[in-house]
Amino acid sequence: MQRSRLIRLIVALLVTIPLVLAAVYMWVLWDPTKKVNQMPVAIVNLDTGYGEGEDEIQAGTSVANNLVESGSLGFEITDQKDAYHGLRTGEYYFVIQIPQDFSETLGTIASAAEAPALISVTFNDYNTLKASQIGGSAMEKIHQSVLKGVASTTVGGLVDGVQTLSDGLREAADGSVQLSDGTKTLADGTQTLATGIDDDLVPGVGRATEGSAQLASGASRLSDGLVTLQGGTDTLGDGATQVADGIERLTGQLPLAEIDRLLKQAQQVVPNSSQLSTVTELIEGLQALKAGSRQIATELTDPNAQYRGGLNQLVDGGVQLKEGSAELATGMVQLDAGVAKLSDGAGQLNDGAHQLEDGAGRLSDGLTSGAEQAPDFGDQEERVSLASLISTPVAKETVHIAQAQFQGPGGAVTILIIATMLLPIIVFMSFRGHRFVTDDETPRSLPFMLRRGLVVTAISLAAVLVAGLGAWAYLDPSPDPVHMWQVILISMAATVMNVALISILFTLFGYVVGSLSSLAWMMLQLFSYGGIWMIQTVPAPFQWLHWISPMTLVRHGYVAAFNGVSGFWPAFIGMLVIAALGIAATLAAVQYQRRRYERAVAGQEPPPSDSDTQELEPAT
Repeated sequence: MQRSRLIRLIVALLVTIPLVLAAVYMWVLWDPTKKVNQMPVAIVNLDTGYGEGEDEIQAGTSVANNLVESGSLGFEITDQKDAYHGLRTGEYYFVIQIPQDFSETLGTIASAAEAPALISVTFNDYNTLKASQIGGSAMEKIHQSVLKGVASTTVGGLVDGVQTLSDGLREAADGSVQLSDGTKTLADGTQTLATGIDDDLVPGVGRATEGSAQLASGASRLSDGLVTLQGGTDTLGDGATQVADGIERLTGQLPLAEIDRLLKQAQQVVPNSSQLSTVTELIEGLQALKAGSRQIATELTDPNAQYRGGLNQLVDGGVQLKEGSAELATGMVQLDAGVAKLSDGAGQLNDGAHQLEDGAGRLSDGLTSGAEQAPDFGDQEERVSLASLISTPVAKETVHIAQAQFQGPGGAVTILIIATMLLPIIVFMSFRGHRFVTDDETPRSLPFMLRRGLVVTAISLAAVLVAGLGAWAYLDPSPDPVHMWQVILISMAATVMNVALISILFTLFGYVVGSLSSLAWMMLQLFSYGGIWMIQTVPAPFQWLHWISPMTLVRHGYVAAFNGVSGFWPAFIGMLVIAALGIAATLAAVQYQRRRYERAVAGQEPPPSDSDTQELEPAT
């Protein structure tokens, strides 16, 4: 008998496990993306903004409003407390939180910010397994399409270009300061130049022009006088030559040497004679006059003589002076006209220099201010980092309260829910089936049915305990529910409830139909209870089934126990009530069939046909 029970258990496992895996695989392949816009998702905007007045940035508000208006998911803006409470109760599938410094980070991303503005997305797989996957995919698409539109290499070139511009602005600012200083010096110089031209050069040139005119006039008169002097000298030279010739003729007729000798002898004879002295002086004077007149005549007529040669040079120089002074006078007149124009130009230059000084000052102030405001992106490594930062100005941080993927603790709820229903089905299928009522066999009594129910319940509870311990050992890290005692009570109540409900199916429909109907009922509940798929994304018939599914009640109990929220006692009591109703229905069906058998035996009605229902009996 033990061998037949083992064979039935193996057969039950071979039938049940493929069906369960096939059903789960089918549910996994369900595409809910067409209805993800109905998934309730909380948005918490803690951003306080950045800047003031027209420069104020409210990036957090803008992002939150854009998400709500996009309709990609069922976004709802709420406060932090309600959002995370709703995440624990299952009201929201996940929470998007915008940090307090979101706008400040974006506003200073090219200068002070060292990390992108961070939006956190918090999931809780204790509530629904697929919410984190579907929601994560949806958020990734939103994040990629809205917040990350520029390639890192393109922004890298932008950063380099802005850095070059910033460096150029700084150099231009330095140069503009020097330009401003230079234009100021230029303005001062042009002012001095204009003043000097007006006050000194123009009057001086005017006086020089007048003086040059006077010089030309005087030089002309001087030249004319020198020419006249030369003519007079020629006349005087002729006269002097005639005088010299006359004196020489006069003296030539007198024996001056003999007279001189005789006079000397006479003086010796009469030493103190005044007449002799006078005659001597006369003779000496005649000799001197002869020599002097000839000398004068030579100086006045000989071009090689000192006087005559100098006079001729003086006349030539006078002519040159006359011509040069005339040219000077003409040039001075032209110079005077040019200086007048120069004065006008210097005035215009002075005005332009002052305008240039004003413009250079404004340019210097503007470039200096721009250079101060221009960002400094640092060296190549820092610019590469900044390029990456600008290409992804907003990053997404994913937080899991309990992740289900990769053997995470979030799968514990689903494992327990499936175990509390699947294991009782396997236990029922491991018992030998027989006819519920037959012609040659007395129906089982109510005490017997109660004992059999207790045996199935005890085995199921033990199996669920083993499955739970295995889940805690397999999952890493191990699940950490807020109230472990509630988890235990919910597991026990769910197991008892499912035993009672499955017992109805096996009692009413027999071994084969009861097994298949139990498995089918479990598969329908897995798709509609909301622990795997978001209930808003499943087809409408399954949404209706969600509200009458006992597995939904089990999920609510586990959510309350694992997350530490309200809802445990209503779920626990509800499961006990359903279990009591299931037990009562099973016993009522057995009692009804027993009475029917008794009436058939007494001849009141024919015994039930082979199509009547069957019951289970533990193998003996």
